Amino acid sequence: MKTKFNNWLKENKPRVTKPEKYSDTITTISNHFRKFLKKDIDLYDVKNANELLHLKDEYFSHNEFYVKNKTGKHMYSRALDLYIEFLETNRQQIDDTIKEVEDVKNDQTLTNLEKESIILSRIGQGKFREELIDLWNSCVISKFDDSRFLIASHIKPWKKSTNQEKIDKYNGLLLLPTYDKLFDLGFISFDDEGKIVISKFLHNFGKLGIDEEIVIDIKNDNKKYLKYHREEIFKK
Repeated sequence: MKTKFNNWLKENKPRVTKPEKYSDTITTISNHFRKFLKKDIDLYDVKNANELLHLKDEYFSHNEFYVKNKTGKHMYSRALDLYIEFLETNRQQIDDTIKEVEDVKNDQTLTNLEKESIILSRIGQGKFREELIDLWNSCVISKFDDSRFLIASHIKPWKKSTNQEKIDKYNGLLLLPTYDKLFDLGFISFDDEGKIVISKFLHNFGKLGIDEEIVIDIKNDNKKYLKYHREEIFKK
């Protein structure tokens, strides 16, 4: 969830220059709950905005944290407000993700190691992400190579994939957040030669760093996943 929050900040809050500071602050507040308030709470396990509001009130009811927030230029309250907004904005997606992860956990045909790999691939982490970084080295479109800012994006959506497809490195592209969003929503895709396909519903795409001459170096094993993407996800 921390990764999703961090990516959401990058995509939706351009004025937040260091999103990691805010996502790390949520972890810090969780540690405060455990260490000082003796409550086993991880805020990244909280999926309900109302529940988080109550926890925020409880947190700042303690004078030491109220003062810490004030002297720290309201970093703690700002991080909590942003996380509450994130939860409210992405409520349905979060609910769907929880159900999908629970289905994997309850699958008796999988080993614990297989479950872990599949669940981590849901949020673009773990071995899936590592293999995409090794495979592509950089954003497939822009060639920007700082992996901190790159998203491990499934070509065939995770929830539509088999367990093997969920962790198949060829079912993934490494993309900067803007391109990931465009690809995920079906506004761009790629043909079997790697040439970009742009939806007729995407206007002023030049302002997004998109042009009709973009070609990516796809692998042969990407093609079946890209075919699915063009047929089922791409907005024609």
